[in-house]
Amino acid sequence: MKDYRHIETKLEEGVFTLTLNRPEKRNSINEQTMDELLSAMESIPVDGSVKIAVIDSKGKDFCAGADLEWMRNTQQMNEMQLQEQNMKLQRVFQRWFDLPVFTIALTHGNIVGGALGIVAAANLVIAAPDSKFRFSEVTLGLLPATIAPFVLQRTQSSTIRNAMLTAMPFNSKEALDAGLVDIIASTSDHQHYVNENLTALNKTENVAVGKTKNLLNDLIFNRIDENIALHTTRLLAQVRKSEAASKRIKAFFESIDKKA
Repeated sequence: MKDYRHIETKLEEGVFTLTLNRPEKRNSINEQTMDELLSAMESIPVDGSVKIAVIDSKGKDFCAGADLEWMRNTQQMNEMQLQEQNMKLQRVFQRWFDLPVFTIALTHGNIVGGALGIVAAANLVIAAPDSKFRFSEVTLGLLPATIAPFVLQRTQSSTIRNAMLTAMPFNSKEALDAGLVDIIASTSDHQHYVNENLTALNKTENVAVGKTKNLLNDLIFNRIDENIALHTTRLLAQVRKSEAASKRIKAFFESIDKKA
């Protein structure tokens, strides 16, 4: 595994874990953190050896959003330079969202600003009871622009939209009710849910999982340029003729014949 300064990575028994490791700064995000996150996400094997990618963090908070000291030091940049920085963070969200493996975010403590983009882009969000969420951007005169597409694809709740407008914090129960969080569980129980999903995913074919996720994401973000019926039926036909599907279908009917 590559050595990073602000994050840690680990691959163990089909689970790739990416850990935010800047607890002295409440795991806040600066440009180096963005670069490291994208590098780590792009390094995740998609050959079937990884069934789940997990993101968690060290310290008392999951992530306090953007590093304010870093923001102050870069405020003198022109609009084009600032846009390029914003694109870095957007690419992190997009890569996490489109990663062709099942993704899980494990949260605790404060989850602020850009951290909500990472959370919302995950397939499964498991929050500790003490998790506190906040869209803080408008208090600084900013917009939750890069995270909004990922948050809104996960939940259209008025609670979430109003939280973006007011910057009022909301707890894990409110996040669960709004659909931003899937499960509330103590940090000691987080691994149980990771293992539960790993058991299920070990029975799946990794290419099929990746293509299914890609199809769902394309439908959510309207990234299909042709007739959807033509696209989906052709995609299914192509997959049915693949070697992996052929082997699994053959094995399925052989198992039925043995039981008959």
